[in-house]
Formats: sequence, C-alpha cells, structure tokens
Amino acid sequence: MSKLQNSHMTFERDDAFNRRPFVESIMKLIGEWGGEVFSESDPLSVSIDSPWGTGKSSMLSMWTNFLAESPKYTRYKVVYYNAWQNNYFNDAFRPLTYELQGIDDGAQMETFRKCSIEMAQAMEEGDSSILRLMSNSSSGAGYFEGFRKINQASAAFAKALEKLIPANGKLLVFVDELDRCRPEFAVATLELIRHYMSVPGVVFIFTSDLTQLTHLIRNIYGYDTDAWGYLRRFFTISFRMPMPEIGKYVDNLLYSSINNSDALKEVKFSKVMADMYSYFNLPIRDVEKLTTNFIIFYSMNKVGRDPEKPRLLVRLAAYLYFMIVKYKFPAVYAGIMDKGGYFLEGDLVEAKYKLERKYCSQGEVKELLRTMQGARFWDENEGSRYIAEYLIPEIVPDAQSMGQHMSKAIELFAEVG
Repeated sequence: MSKLQNSHMTFERDDAFNRRPFVESIMKLIGEWGGEVFSESDPLSVSIDSPWGTGKSSMLSMWTNFLAESPKYTRYKVVYYNAWQNNYFNDAFRPLTYELQGIDDGAQMETFRKCSIEMAQAMEEGDSSILRLMSNSSSGAGYFEGFRKINQASAAFAKALEKLIPANGKLLVFVDELDRCRPEFAVATLELIRHYMSVPGVVFIFTSDLTQLTHLIRNIYGYDTDAWGYLRRFFTISFRMPMPEIGKYVDNLLYSSINNSDALKEVKFSKVMADMYSYFNLPIRDVEKLTTNFIIFYSMNKVGRDPEKPRLLVRLAAYLYFMIVKYKFPAVYAGIMDKGGYFLEGDLVEAKYKLERKYCSQGEVKELLRTMQGARFWDENEGSRYIAEYLIPEIVPDAQSMGQHMSKAIELFAEVG
C-alpha cells in the first residue's frame, strides 16, 4: 500500500500555512457535485497544482485525517495512491487497482478484485494499443478479439468500481506525486483513469506540479505537443494551491525549536531568514531543511550570547547565507572555497547569485559580502581581524582566514539534503 508521509498531521495542530479553508472549499465543491448545478452523470477529477516541495503531501495528510475525523464525511471512502512509490512497475493499472482494494473486504470488493484481474488479463492479452492489436492479429473473427475483450472487461470493471461507492457518499482517490514518475508511467496512469475509471461518484484528486507534468508529456509525444491542452482533457477543474507565508512559517519553526531564543527574537532573525529564502526562491522543503540545519548549528555552537545584539544578527546571517549556497548551489560554494580566489565572474555562477547583490534588508550583511568580495575571504594575514569583526571566533578558534573559518564551521552540513 502507498504510504502517506507524516500521516499523523492534522489541521488543528500542524496547519502552519492555513490551508484548511482551501481544502474545505474543495470539499464543498465535491459535496455539491451532481446537484442542481452539475449533472449527476458527470465524473469529477480535480487537479491541485503546486511546485515540488511546497507541502502538497503534508496537506494531503491533514486532509485525509480531517475526512476521517469529521462526522460530515462519514459516508465518504478515501484512498491515497502515491504514484511515485509504484513507478518501478511497467503496468500502471495493477498498482492503482491494488490500492483501491484496501477500502474494505466485503462481497463488492470480491467482485471488484475479479473484474480487476479480468481487466488486467485482457489488457495484457490484447494491449490497449490499436496498432499492436492490428499487428498481432490474424484476419477474420479473431482480428478484433483483443479489442472486444478489453471493451467487455472495462465495462464490467467500471460497474464493479461503481459498486464501491458508499450509499449517499463519495469515493475519493488522492493521486500524489505523479509529476515525479517516469513519463511512460505518468501518462499511462492519466489515460487509464480517464478511460477506465471515470465513474460518477468516484472523485480523483491529483496533487502535482503541472508544469513538470507537461515536460513528461512532451517527452512522450514530442516537444511541439500542446501539453497543457492534453492535460485539460483529464481534469474537470484545476486549482492552484495557495502559497504559504514564508515569514510566519520560519518564525514558528525557528522560535518553537530553540530553547531560550530571546536573542534571535530581539534581532528579528526570522525576518532575515525569510528574506534570504525569498531571494533564492527556495521551495518549502528546502526552507524546512535549511532552517533545521541552522537550528542545529545554533544550538551546537551556543552562539546566542553575543553582547552586541546588532553584530550577532550580521554574524548569524553570514553562516546562514553560506549554508544556503552550500546546500542549494554546491558548485558555486566549491568555487567560493577555492583558495585560487574569491571571484564569481564568468561561467562559475550567474550574475544574480553574485554575493554583492542585496539579498535582504540588512545593510551590514551586504557590507560583509562586499568585504569578502574584496579578496579578504582567504586573507590569512588579516584573517583573524576580519573573523573577529564579521564572524564568531569561538566557533573555529584556529582558523587563519574567513574562508577557512566558514568552511570548518559548516562542514557538518552536506551539499544536498
């Protein structure tokens, strides 16, 4: 069975991005589908579009627990299917139908299992490709035999699937991480749902990065394919998942994880973090990882006792900055730490990543980066003076230059998360 990450999460406890209203709006649409506005014969498929790392799977965890705990949805059955966890299969049909068998184990399910097997056998024998059917068939009555078997099996399969819908309720199937799959598997999953599982009362909810899905589609059908038009065939309606407020998220994550974080609050360090993350346009998953790294760094080195509070802000911002560069742009970081010189011109990095750029509102941090840009980063003659002015000497007391100090201070943290 597909495993839902962070399956314990709830809106009441973990909804840092306030996505419950978004989910409730979609559930209202699902509940009213087939009423006065929409035809009861129209199947419903919903797409929720959001880039990788923005918390889609976490939202699904809270969503499924919300449905399980709400009396309003006791007549709903819920299935979670992680397409990427089944990406190694050549066949997209069997892993999804296997997931559907986890709903219950009654007589209706036994019929569904039987029809699923017959459907799989018909697809394997005749294949759903007309070209292959024609090339593998002889003349006469057997010419369309495979095609006929698929039609019969698919009709029986659809009826069996319809029987799994609870009375006066819905069957919700969450399809997650389709955008991370192999192109062939992703497209096959979309096609089989569209052609064989579009049953009124069964609601498919896809959470994917649609832009990434268009790349997968073009990989199959060619670069000139109207990939967005192709996708529109599969989704009745598409939503864009609301983006979180980075500032509030970082504020909550940082201050709730560090004991005695008064020093950080006093210099409003969460704002500096949020500004840096926004400058680098980091997804939520990277924000969480980097903030966790910083919390570990801060706690291990006990750096929150600097009597000069404004200077503490500049110093901590420097460490965070290089953590981000090392984590997100390892080639750039390696170039910076090359003793051959601290210069980011040419092919090493695009202009927007030059360190003299103002990436947050702190003027002193910008001045620090300009000082480093001026070839003082690896200056062993004046290194101790610059470390004392811009960094925290107690962290790496034996460092001879700012570059040595920084590389040793954050060597614990890997280039990839």
